[in-house]
Amino acid sequence: MTSAESATMLGSKQGKFLSRIDDAGKTHRIPVGIVEGARPGGQITIFGGQHGTEYDGIEAVQKLYRTIDPAEVSGRIVIALATHEESFLNWEQFAPTYPSIMEMMMELAQGSDLIINCHGGEFSEGMHPYVICRLLGDETLDQSARKMAQAFGLPYVSWSQYRGEPPESSVRPAWWLWPKKSMADRLRIPEITPEVGERGSRDDQGLMYNGIINVLKTFGYLSGEPQTFEPLRAIGDRYWLTADEDGVFFPSITVGQDVEEGEVVGVVRDYFGELLQTVTAPAAGKVMNMNWGMPVKKGAFLLWLGVIEKAA
Repeated sequence: MTSAESATMLGSKQGKFLSRIDDAGKTHRIPVGIVEGARPGGQITIFGGQHGTEYDGIEAVQKLYRTIDPAEVSGRIVIALATHEESFLNWEQFAPTYPSIMEMMMELAQGSDLIINCHGGEFSEGMHPYVICRLLGDETLDQSARKMAQAFGLPYVSWSQYRGEPPESSVRPAWWLWPKKSMADRLRIPEITPEVGERGSRDDQGLMYNGIINVLKTFGYLSGEPQTFEPLRAIGDRYWLTADEDGVFFPSITVGQDVEEGEVVGVVRDYFGELLQTVTAPAAGKVMNMNWGMPVKKGAFLLWLGVIEKAA
């Protein structure tokens, strides 16, 4: 047996940079880890850090690349280790995904059977863990997406399906009402988006890393027996609460808390303590996502509530 044949039997890892130069002459790049398994199989692409201050995903994918043994892998695992490098290096919240970055993401996902795009709360966000499952209207593809969402091990799911562009308006409707076209839609590849982490956390409980590992085991990319979990509970109606005036937001609840209709969830005051707004829950629900920053502008996001449905 030659050394090349021996290496093929053991699998391999390769780290490299994918780069693009945009129309303004600026270079964008993505550090990519590619794991070639010792056994044949399909391909999965995993993204961490499309938003550079959502650290749980970045922590998890970099740990995955460092620690995974190609000898235990079937097929090919493509890992974007810091998808939006500029946002990551500059600690930039809510950075837009530039066309050059999206082109590279599409290239990395091309030919894959599945996509995991890791997201979460940024520096100023509180986030209760849940997974977005992107449906395509194809029974076979959607079955794989649902299977991924279930295998990830988070308790709640947001079903999302692109249904064209919304009616023309000065403000685009909330993302769950009119989802934008995703990589899943463009490439017809099942995709999930786990939303894990908040306020600079670094996958402290291992939810992101363990979820990725369980998906890999469930679909046969990684040897080992996957865990099973209680059926997912869907997030139904949602309520997006915003500030009536510029001011300082003082929440009286926290992420993950269940609140009742009419319950006070916070107030907005001016610098001198003058009450500008009492924020109340329009319905009973769970606090899924919250602005942890103190200053708010008129019309700005404060928090959103999700009504959790019973398990199917």
